Amino acid sequence: MSLYVTRVEFAPRLMTREQAAYYLSLSLRDLDALREQKDITPKGRGRRVLYDKQDLDRIADRMPERPATRGQRS
Repeated sequence: MSLYVTRVEFAPRLMTREQAAYYLSLSLRDLDALREQKDITPKGRGRRVLYDKQDLDRIADRMPERPATRGQRS
């Protein structure tokens, strides 16, 4: 019998406001703007605000691609 437990690192399904902004590489202000525009709806109970990873992935998929500028590789 093994006494070791394998640790698996993965993103949680529900993320706090700070985690969600970090996950999308956005500022907290930009994440709040998405919420105000009803582009994303937080989940949770009471005062705790959580964002679903699947919703965040949909936001990321809709973000426009940015063309390479001079000096950057594509």
